[in-house]
Amino acid sequence: MCMSKHSCYYALGAINYKNGFVTSCAQQSDYLHIQSKTLLPSKFFNSNGFKQHRLDLMSGAWPTGCDLCEAVEKHNSGKSMRVDYPADESYYNHDTGTVSFKGLKHIELRFSNSCNMACLHCSQVYSSGWISKLKHYVATKEDHDLQLHQLTGWMHRKSLDDDLTIKLSIPEVESIVNDLNKNFPNIEKIDFAGGEVLYQKQFFPCLELLAKHPNAKNILLTFHSNFNANHDPIKLSKLLEPFGASLIHMSIDAGKNIYPYFRDGNWDTLTNNISTFRSVNNFTELGVVCTTSAYQIMDIYNVFESFLLLDIDWIDASIVYTPEYLNPAIMMFEFENEVLNDIEKTCEMIRQHGPGAKALYPYLGTIEEGAMKAVNDIKDYITNHKPTYKDYESFLVYIKKSDKLWKQNFNDYMKNYKYIKNKIVRIT
Repeated sequence: MCMSKHSCYYALGAINYKNGFVTSCAQQSDYLHIQSKTLLPSKFFNSNGFKQHRLDLMSGAWPTGCDLCEAVEKHNSGKSMRVDYPADESYYNHDTGTVSFKGLKHIELRFSNSCNMACLHCSQVYSSGWISKLKHYVATKEDHDLQLHQLTGWMHRKSLDDDLTIKLSIPEVESIVNDLNKNFPNIEKIDFAGGEVLYQKQFFPCLELLAKHPNAKNILLTFHSNFNANHDPIKLSKLLEPFGASLIHMSIDAGKNIYPYFRDGNWDTLTNNISTFRSVNNFTELGVVCTTSAYQIMDIYNVFESFLLLDIDWIDASIVYTPEYLNPAIMMFEFENEVLNDIEKTCEMIRQHGPGAKALYPYLGTIEEGAMKAVNDIKDYITNHKPTYKDYESFLVYIKKSDKLWKQNFNDYMKNYKYIKNKIVRIT
């Protein structure tokens, strides 16, 4: 029986630099190309790995690294990343799996894992802060038995022997950008992820060179940032001017209650950085992303209440799919009624907040409409996704162990829940 094709915007028109390898999108995890062979997009865009990736999807098969989109579509638990944008098949050869250079529309770059934070949903691969936290930690049998991948070193790794790293020097970044400028004329969107780009020396030189791209005036340039790092907002604003549009995804992921606990950052520094940037830049979109794990579910009202107090343009949410023990749906095992009640109270608070300005993306609408959609997307996901109870049990152990490593206490920050005798207890 012929399977329906999985036409994918990213597979047909995107490349994503990760930790030592390149793939098609942020969620795809197959090693379609190893960076040590070459860093130049023109040399690997139609490599065997990329071609087979496209051929598999277009034949209706799911590549192993596309398991997150496969799971979402299989269980009808939201919109998969595959359909973020319409796939452009006009540059695709259905027989060979190749895509002409004109078909490359989207780039995501990472320079290193250098970061000023060590967020509880992250790992050593994407955060130097995590490396520091685990410097003297030896994973236990319990860590392995419960598959606490962040503590065992498996997180974002194919195996324990996998030692690929995100490590691009300024000259290497320049070689990549020169290749993009010369060979790929139709780039429409460039994303930067981390580590923390405002903490990294490669970022500003990269922006200066990208401004020379022949399509720069039509490029949407975006980057993910905790916006808690020291940087020069005036220089940043000038470097963003040459592009058609610019957008900063501020990964805040927490409200004032749990921000210092979950993100290891300072809320006042965040708000001051937003204010300073706003004072010199009125053309870049500032958006908030709530990367939603079990922690956010426990404080969801304050998370969105805090977001709505910020000088921002839009609010959006994503889901922590992995590690499974942080998946927000695990809270439905013990606290389904409480979680759904908190979500309803959050929606009511957003409704009462009043209208706001329109966002860059029409589907997000006003700030309040975006916040409402984000909360409802979270609700839809956690009511449809079915994790295992073992994941919840692993989370209970992760709280205890991460608190010890981070030298902090869950109970000092959570208002509605407490961690008592290795269990989560609802107190309000």
